[in-house]
Amino acid sequence: MGRMRAALGTFADRLTGRESARLRARIRELRADLAEAHRRAGAQPEIRSEYSVLAPGPDAALSLFDGSWSSRLPGRDGPGRAELFADPRIDWLAEQVGDLNGARVLELGPLEAGHTWMLEQRGARVTAVEANHSAFLRCLTVKNLLGMSSEFVLGDFARSLPSGGPWDLAVASGVLYHMVEPERLVADLAGASDRVFLWTHYFLDDPAAWHPDAASRIGTKWRTGEQIDRRCNGVDIRLVPMLYEEALGWSGFCGGPERHSLWMRRGDLLDLLRSFGFDDIRTAFDRPDSPNGPSFAVFAARSVPGASRGS
Repeated sequence: MGRMRAALGTFADRLTGRESARLRARIRELRADLAEAHRRAGAQPEIRSEYSVLAPGPDAALSLFDGSWSSRLPGRDGPGRAELFADPRIDWLAEQVGDLNGARVLELGPLEAGHTWMLEQRGARVTAVEANHSAFLRCLTVKNLLGMSSEFVLGDFARSLPSGGPWDLAVASGVLYHMVEPERLVADLAGASDRVFLWTHYFLDDPAAWHPDAASRIGTKWRTGEQIDRRCNGVDIRLVPMLYEEALGWSGFCGGPERHSLWMRRGDLLDLLRSFGFDDIRTAFDRPDSPNGPSFAVFAARSVPGASRGS
C-alpha cells in the first residue's frame, strides 16, 4: 500500500494545469479511501525492512538469514539440519592431530562456524576466512550467539591466504571442489602448514561407483568432454568442470564465485600433496557413491617440518 501511495504522488507531480488540479483532487480522495481501508483491515503501521520487530533476545539475529541456514546449532532444533557442530569428520581430524590445545589453526570456508566451534572446543585458536558475504555474517551471528573467541575474516582465500603463518594446522572442509584453481589452493595450504586437513568431492572415472542420480549427470553437470590438463609442482592434474546449475538459485548457496568449478581426481590430489613433502597421508570417509558426487577426507602431515613447503 505504501508503494501505491508513493506511485500516486509521483504521478501527480508530473501533471500540470486544470487536468492536474482535477486529478490531484481525485488522488486525494483515493488516498483517503486507501487509508480508511488500511485502518479497517487492522494493519500495523508500515515499518522499514531494515528494522526488526522481534523481541530482543539471543536468537533474534538468526531470523536475518531465514531460508539460508545449513547447520543445526548446539542445543537447538535448527535453524538448519546439517550436523556441522557435531561432525564426525572433525572428530576424526582431532584423533589424527592429537592435542589441539593452544594450536593455531587456519580454517578456510567456515560456512556457519560449525567446524570452527568444534576446533575451539578442543582448545584451538582459530582464524577462519570466509569469502561469501552471507556466510561470513552468519559466522559472526553464531560467534555472538555462542560466545566464541575465534576470529572470522572476510576475504577471497583463493587469491591469497592471510598473514600469520605458518600455522599449526590448516583446515579446508567443503572448499577445494568449489575452486577453479584447486591445485593452487593446495599449493597455498602446503606453504601455510605442515599439517593439512581436507574434505572434498573428487571426480571418479568409473560411473558405476557413483550414486545413480549423480552418475546420470556425468557429461552434462560434470563436463567430461571439457577436461582441463594442468601441471603443478611437477604433478599432472586432470580437472573436470562441474556446473552449479540450479544450486545458484538457493539463497544459502555458498559455492564459488563462478558458475562452475573444477574437480580434481582423488589420485592427483594425493600425488600433489606428496610432491609438497607430505609423507604421512591418511584418508577416511571415502564415499564414491555420495549423492552429490564422490567425496573423501584426507589428513596430510610432514615428518620433517617445512620440507618441500611451497613450489
